Amino acid sequence: MPGAVAAASDAAADLPPPLAALARAIGAASDEEQLVAAAAGIVETAAGVLDSLEAAAATAAAPAAAEAHGQTAALTAAITELNDRVSTAAVRLVAASEGRDLGRACWLAFGSQARSEQTLLTDQDNGLVFAARDEADARAQRPAWLAFGRRVNELLARCGYPLCDGQLMAGQPPCCLSPAEWCQRFEHWLAHGDGNALFAARIYFDVRAVAGDVALAQPLLELLRSSAAAVPRFVKQMADVVLCNHVPLNWLGRVVTRRHEGIDAFDLKTGGTTLFVDAGRLWNLAHRLGETGTVRRLRAAARAMRVPAGEADEWMQGFLALQRLRLQVQRRQLGGADLSQRAWVGWDRLDAAQREALRRSLRAARLVQQRIELDYRR
Repeated sequence: MPGAVAAASDAAADLPPPLAALARAIGAASDEEQLVAAAAGIVETAAGVLDSLEAAAATAAAPAAAEAHGQTAALTAAITELNDRVSTAAVRLVAASEGRDLGRACWLAFGSQARSEQTLLTDQDNGLVFAARDEADARAQRPAWLAFGRRVNELLARCGYPLCDGQLMAGQPPCCLSPAEWCQRFEHWLAHGDGNALFAARIYFDVRAVAGDVALAQPLLELLRSSAAAVPRFVKQMADVVLCNHVPLNWLGRVVTRRHEGIDAFDLKTGGTTLFVDAGRLWNLAHRLGETGTVRRLRAAARAMRVPAGEADEWMQGFLALQRLRLQVQRRQLGGADLSQRAWVGWDRLDAAQREALRRSLRAARLVQQRIELDYRR
């Protein structure tokens, strides 16, 4: 029996009103041009919501840190919700034009979209899993599904989501597989644990079903929740990768910047949020948590490891403060920034409060890495 066909959430009423109106427009799109037009408003509308939050934070009645961090998580989840709706609509429109049965395939999101942590500027990280009786049937069907994936990728590019430079997209052969083939790839990476496998884990092990028959994605998701994914050797190797990305604080506790494009700058992704995202992914596998979002992973890992509540709160607040900084920086970049530069910010572009928020977040990241070091390098 085919599983349920995934559709965009009906929770538009839970979105901020401007974003809820966009969600309805995306859902009502009856052709590609209408979808492109609706999607064009996402970034500026989300930026407007951010502006409202920033204006409120500047008043005497500014929200407490915990509330502000909750607002950040809600905004990135709302942006992801809209991007999910665009993906779902694109898949639906292309399938209808080709007469394809979406009960035979499932569109997958990877990376920040899978984690519901997307910021204002993002590209595509997606894949496709399609039903096949066996290996020969998968080979026979793949060309048609690849062509379908490429058309959806091209439509998403027109909607404002650039094609992935690393070719991590459903229209590429490595990302268009049957359930058995996807599981074989995952099992191969877990068994071998070489550099390529560890790199792949950072990309593919954040995965979520977005549109189509969600049952086709279940074998992948169940594998990542199983004891097979918690292989001690692979987990230890993942921990080593996490610890190789050193927290950019010097021995005095000051933020370490780098020369980038001729100025002193900081990479808020590699030197910031990635520190928490990678740790969450590691603990998700090691403790078989079955979570996707970083905050949920950190919270569940803290419970599993009996981490004091105060320390766990520092982890989550540190991550969300960095997410807020990324949103603020990207807001300034709109209309002129090269997508490849979206994570970088000049040190002189940060005010005193932002520098202090960055420093506190990196101190929390250091706590995360110290715990990983105690667990995996003793």
